[in-house]
Amino acid sequence: MEFHNLSSSSPFPSLSPSTLPPSLPPSPTTFTTTLGSQAPCLPTSSPKVSAFLVPTLGVEFILGLVGNSLALFIFCVHTRPWTSNTVFLVSLVVADFLLIVNLPLRMNYYFLHEIWRFGAGACKVNLFLLSTNRTASVVFLTAIALNRYLKVVQPHHWLSRASVWAAARVAGGLWVCILLLNLHLLLTTYTNQSCLSYQLGTRPSPWLHWHHALYMLEFFLPLALILFAIVSIGLTIRRRGLGEQAGPRRAMRVLAAVVAVYTICFLPSILFGLASVVAFRLKACHAVNICSQLFHGSLAFTYLNSVLDPVLYCFSSPNFLRRCRALLGFAQGGQGPASDESFYQPSNREQEASRKAEAAGKLQAEVSLEVSPE
Repeated sequence: MEFHNLSSSSPFPSLSPSTLPPSLPPSPTTFTTTLGSQAPCLPTSSPKVSAFLVPTLGVEFILGLVGNSLALFIFCVHTRPWTSNTVFLVSLVVADFLLIVNLPLRMNYYFLHEIWRFGAGACKVNLFLLSTNRTASVVFLTAIALNRYLKVVQPHHWLSRASVWAAARVAGGLWVCILLLNLHLLLTTYTNQSCLSYQLGTRPSPWLHWHHALYMLEFFLPLALILFAIVSIGLTIRRRGLGEQAGPRRAMRVLAAVVAVYTICFLPSILFGLASVVAFRLKACHAVNICSQLFHGSLAFTYLNSVLDPVLYCFSSPNFLRRCRALLGFAQGGQGPASDESFYQPSNREQEASRKAEAAGKLQAEVSLEVSPE
């Protein structure tokens, strides 16, 4: 009986019959682990879930490849000049390609009913890239949200006015951290035909605990930061009366799209994974079976981020939307502002009012100096 780790980059438990002592046949309710302890019943892998995942991942592979190829072409060829927002969007495209190039291998894995036939080295790389995609996706979605927060709430902060090269250095530093956070998957040994992050019945290791902690941390911490950005932008728009300006309105649409992508793609696996672990610890066999199959099916939502991210680019960059429509033959490109950052610049009326206020302040200061006593 098997309880496979449903997302190859997730920390939730998996068990292979190879962990059973040869003298003890598997029981439908309990088994003995290699550590000699009694464990509760575990669900079998579901052929229906595998049959659902194979075509679903195939559709996601095609749509993700087309959408992200178009996005990369627009950003690299038709987007001038780049902004800090563009840097983070391109990083998200790169993260999506890490997933896309690995989807055919996962499709083959589920087509063969969770049997990995490409060797241990390819399994390590596959798990590493899938986990890196998840981490990079949540990191750069958060970076996009915080970039919008700075543009609206802290427009005069030096981070808000950082150059493209500064943003590129930040993105490079984030990539280094992302790779290091998932490096443990390249150091793990895989000995059976399953290509899973880890298995129950093996002795716990520091890498296992770290993988579990990272899986939870990379969901809840970025979500808290994104919600903070949304609330702050909403309060700033109301306090400053910015509801009619294009930049703040676009910022709210971007963050709404980020939350939608984040929730749809990553929340189901978190909920069903936690439910599976709780049911496993409570030895609720029927609940374990149901929750584990739901968790397994939620893989389709996790991998859906490569399809939904190009939709997010349309909300985040007006230039991207214009160019995309032009390339697809729906409208003429080349219209509108030269840079997305212009949506966050004050209007001509506001600039004129600011200049008048500054001139009035200088005049008042000069008058006060002339009339002041010696």
